[in-house]
Amino acid sequence: MKSTSILVLCIERFAKGFRRPVVVFVLLLGATLLAGGCATRGRPQPVDDARWMQYAFSRQNDDLTVWITLPGDEQTKEHFGIPLQQEHIQPLWLRVVNRSKRPYWLLPAFTDPAYYSSAEVSHHFRGILTSKDVERRQEVRIEEVAFDYYIPPGSDQSGFIYTVLHDGSQVYSIALLSTGSLQRFNFLVPTERLRTDYGQLAAAWRVDSTNTTMGGSTDMTDLAIFRRNLEAWPAHTSDATSKAAGDPINFFITAPWGVVFPALISVGWDETEMLNTSTAFRTFGAFFSGENYRHSPVSPLFVYGRRQDAAFQKVRENINARNHLRLWLMPMKYGGQPVWAGQISRDIGVRLTTHTLWLTTHEIDPDVDGARWTLVQDLIKAQCVAQIGFVAGGTSATPIAPRSNLTGDKYFTDGLRVVLFLSPTPMGADEIQILPWSEPPRGGLSNPGDYLKPFDAGPAQP
Repeated sequence: MKSTSILVLCIERFAKGFRRPVVVFVLLLGATLLAGGCATRGRPQPVDDARWMQYAFSRQNDDLTVWITLPGDEQTKEHFGIPLQQEHIQPLWLRVVNRSKRPYWLLPAFTDPAYYSSAEVSHHFRGILTSKDVERRQEVRIEEVAFDYYIPPGSDQSGFIYTVLHDGSQVYSIALLSTGSLQRFNFLVPTERLRTDYGQLAAAWRVDSTNTTMGGSTDMTDLAIFRRNLEAWPAHTSDATSKAAGDPINFFITAPWGVVFPALISVGWDETEMLNTSTAFRTFGAFFSGENYRHSPVSPLFVYGRRQDAAFQKVRENINARNHLRLWLMPMKYGGQPVWAGQISRDIGVRLTTHTLWLTTHEIDPDVDGARWTLVQDLIKAQCVAQIGFVAGGTSATPIAPRSNLTGDKYFTDGLRVVLFLSPTPMGADEIQILPWSEPPRGGLSNPGDYLKPFDAGPAQP
């Protein structure tokens, strides 16, 4: 640390006598020197598979068994001698036992389309002060512990895939290719970097314990009875007092949390952080800076006096344009499976408001049915949809006579709610069954020319 301080002092004094471009160059050079010096610290430790196995997730299919684990920052520094996570690189340890009589090939692009090669990882830690000998040892270390993509018959091998670091939970797919066979092993790895708003709901996936907070659970097996129960569910969310109507409840999902969560994460939905002073100020700053705050908190909405059990969002170009999704675990089951009520909307901007403590709110796309259909498409892409149906029970509104949510945003809808029955095993789009239930109105909600009229031509319904 003393030598580092002296180096910084020398750079500062040297830079004072030069013009700004030279100063910038000198400072960049100094940063490079410091980075190079830091990168050489630490001696890598040998990889001990037994130690990784203590924390590993495992899956088995036929003659293949797969384990993965994600080392934390300290484990990574210990085993590589360099802090990979500081460069947004997450090493993923993988072990594959192939008991079959045919070879397999690993397809790392299925695990992470933006995965790093060994040379890319090494390049991140080059510095002018790093000796060629140290640099070479780092390159050899990173390469020698990388997973070999070829997996011979009867082999047991392990190593690392270098993926992109994400703060949130991730679904990692280990894809193994052989003649006439593509075996995929999907792993959900919960985050330890964020304090998410779904709290204990995700802990050990105990959905039943959450169900008891809603006064028990009714398990139905008759599809017609189940449909009638869904239609009787409230049309809208509300505020904490249950007096003011908010955004519409526009979908239901039938599946355990362990299926819903990985499906959403796999198609780009992120968990949201708890709303507190720190995350609120970061959101406020992102509003002005355009920061892509993927896990920004969402405001609470309520159903029967209960705030959402979980919330997700999908950021598009920045924090001002994202999709919001909230879930409530319902006091009913269908065929032994939990049922979730949900609200989804598409944010198209951020505006100032007096309706919230933080004086900002997201403005939603008034076509909430379009957001509803976006969710359907996402879950079809996740290959988990077995059945789709539409049920009544919502309150319809047209573009020229819209409704308003809690913050004054207007919206229109046909009043239907989509019901999605999810499967724990992959389902192709050609396998999905469309239930003969309610259908959206023919011709849509408006007549030709309605969208050309001022949006506030008619009074907004409360």
